[in-house]
Amino acid sequence: MEQWIREYIRANGAPDITYLKAALTTTPPDRLFQLIRTIRGSKSYTALLLAIYRDHPEVAHLLLSPLRGIADELLFEKTKDGHTALHRAVEKGDRELVELLLHTVSSGKKYKLLAEKDELGWTALTVAVGRGYTEIVETLLISLSGRQRVSLLSIQDSSLNTALHKAAYMGHTTVLQSMLTSIPPDKVSVLVNRMNMNSRTPLEDAESEGKKESVELLKSWQQPVLAAHAATYQKFAALHKADNQKSKALTNQGAELAESKQQIVALQEEDNRKTAELANQREELVESQQQIVALQEANNQMTADMAAMMERLNRLDIYLRTPTDTDETGDQLHEPLG
Repeated sequence: MEQWIREYIRANGAPDITYLKAALTTTPPDRLFQLIRTIRGSKSYTALLLAIYRDHPEVAHLLLSPLRGIADELLFEKTKDGHTALHRAVEKGDRELVELLLHTVSSGKKYKLLAEKDELGWTALTVAVGRGYTEIVETLLISLSGRQRVSLLSIQDSSLNTALHKAAYMGHTTVLQSMLTSIPPDKVSVLVNRMNMNSRTPLEDAESEGKKESVELLKSWQQPVLAAHAATYQKFAALHKADNQKSKALTNQGAELAESKQQIVALQEEDNRKTAELANQREELVESQQQIVALQEANNQMTADMAAMMERLNRLDIYLRTPTDTDETGDQLHEPLG
């Protein structure tokens, strides 16, 4: 695993990620987290940041999926311009990756991650608003409680603009509407009347830029609209509850996946052990076969020697029993034994 992470970090362009993906499927989460945290590129970027920057969402998913609840340290790391992985995923417009990041960070750190600013004072929400990504804006806001949404929408950048200012200024009316419907009714007027460093409210910014639809929308948010908004906000609260349930389910799946990977590793270790035992048994078998062959050869040699000895004994017996001559007294003489 370490080898493939290093190769992925060192590679330029579009490296082959086949082996990296294969290694990621069997690496235990704690080991994976340790490797991602310690192995870095020339700019101290982790494999996770590089995967997002290189438009490799499949690698980012494989890196993150096993790390739910234990990867906070990775998610809060920043690039030289102050971007977290969440900033970059939002900038890419990858909603699935944004959801994965939000479901990976531990629940107690989710708001803190969303409130992280880059060098311009922009949060991930500010980036989404600036690009007009309505669905991603809703995804970010749904993940927070009502109080946390108000807090996030109150954050000001280096020019004291809030996300509402940015949406109004750029004329992203749909985004503006999504943000307004996510706010508790009693907090809307406070945010709508917040001023930036030019002492302008979001409405005044929209008017200065001639964004008529945004102007009309902001003007419509008076008391009658606020009263009707209560029901809309409850729907948003229900979506937040559903998102929490999904997050818990994914966390459970992550735990099950982690356990499965540990079981796979254990099975691989057991398989390696059995393979080593089989290799030893094969060596012992080969050695035994060689000993058997040697014994067979020795036995064959012994058999041949015994056959030769029997042949000599037979010849000796014949020599002892066969007359060859007689002496003067008529006794039989035999050939010398030698």
